[in-house]
Amino acid sequence: MPEAAIDEHRDPLLGEDDIGPDGAARGQPHRQVNPEPETVRVQGGSDRSLRARIPAPVCLHDPPTALWHPLPAGSASRSPALAANLRGLMPTVCDERQLMPEATAPAAADLDWNFLRTKNPPSEDSSGVQVIDLFSSLGGLTFGAFEGLRRKGRSARLGLAVDSEPAALRVFRATLAGAERRYACADLSAVLAHVADRTRAEERALVAPVARGSSLLLAGPPCQGHSALNNHTRHDDPRNDLYLAVARVARLIEPRAVVVENVQGIGSDRRSAAQLCRAALEELGYEVTARRLDLSRIGVPQTRIRHVLVATQDAEFKWELPELPKRDLRWAIKDLLDLEGKTHLDSPPNPTPANQQRMDWLFEHGEFDLPNALRPVCHQSDHSYRSMYGRLRWDRPAQTLTSGFGSMGQGRYVHPLRRRTLTPHEAARLQCLPDFVAMRVEKRRTLLATMIGNAAPPLLAARMVEALIDQRLL
Repeated sequence: MPEAAIDEHRDPLLGEDDIGPDGAARGQPHRQVNPEPETVRVQGGSDRSLRARIPAPVCLHDPPTALWHPLPAGSASRSPALAANLRGLMPTVCDERQLMPEATAPAAADLDWNFLRTKNPPSEDSSGVQVIDLFSSLGGLTFGAFEGLRRKGRSARLGLAVDSEPAALRVFRATLAGAERRYACADLSAVLAHVADRTRAEERALVAPVARGSSLLLAGPPCQGHSALNNHTRHDDPRNDLYLAVARVARLIEPRAVVVENVQGIGSDRRSAAQLCRAALEELGYEVTARRLDLSRIGVPQTRIRHVLVATQDAEFKWELPELPKRDLRWAIKDLLDLEGKTHLDSPPNPTPANQQRMDWLFEHGEFDLPNALRPVCHQSDHSYRSMYGRLRWDRPAQTLTSGFGSMGQGRYVHPLRRRTLTPHEAARLQCLPDFVAMRVEKRRTLLATMIGNAAPPLLAARMVEALIDQRLL
């Protein structure tokens, strides 16, 4: 999901105060982040409580209402200004062995390393935990939940996946297969009623494949309205209201646990979508808690911070997640080097001649940040986005991955060893999407980039599910 790019390369101390698995900042124990008010205040209006507006949970019978690439021929003539800046600079001889430090072999017990590289999709069991995935994209949260359940000796099955993008659902369905009716291409804002209203026929049809109770509801509502990349309607975007769909579906199917992930800026939404959703879930009898998580501290090889809300029926969820050493690019994508160019998933986009020259400059001078003078004129003003036009490092996590990973002008997306940007396969690995995800069925590069960038890292769901099981909440 599009969001501001967090770039750890810019400052080695970045993230010192970010929240880790235990909900406390390093060096600042028991710090509470994004505290939720007991009374829901809707900015720009009066206080309004959802208490007394929400009846008992809805019943279904309710009435309806090569390593170095040469400079492209003629590129200097097509970009004379850039060529002038580059002219006369002495190139530095680069040796791939100097750029790729030896990596220790993953331990046999590195379940995450094995999970990312498995070619076999997860199996389902009709008696397993039922998973419902809203705004599913290609199924990142579902695959993570399945893996978390598997590690705890539990089986799983997909009850329902809903998304408005047909291409993403096509990838999901090609990966997990199964009954067609489990995959719904729908706009939930049009299908679902307000959380307090009586059920509609469309809603009953949507959740018909779902058995009520004892299920796990996952959701990654669209976050463009909260993204720091959205300078027009940020924090006051109608799309933010889709967060409330989670509470409505929870009322319809009564899941045992709910996990919702979104960008860290959800708490600043002027429409109070997250706060209203929390209040609605509490009215339905759930214990609700939320935290901001630095995913690099739970095994995701990105500096990606997410807001995660958990609602459970029996007791409040405790944020007791394992904290792992930060994983770097080498851990995630080193084994993909030999696959370059073999399939469309392992082929990078073709850069413009000007951007190819910029990449060449980074390598010829052993640099990872492009000087301001070599950026396009529109990107030479004072700014804090040093990661743009930057080169990644083997020994650090990637910046936050977005759908712009194929363009060096969208962030720090130049490969650490190759004069190119990331391939879709490499980007998927950094998102912790396993190799079994059937992205091969989508040939359009733009749609591939969008669904990879919008995916929720499966390892987040795996960690949450493992903790829910350990606490006997699922």
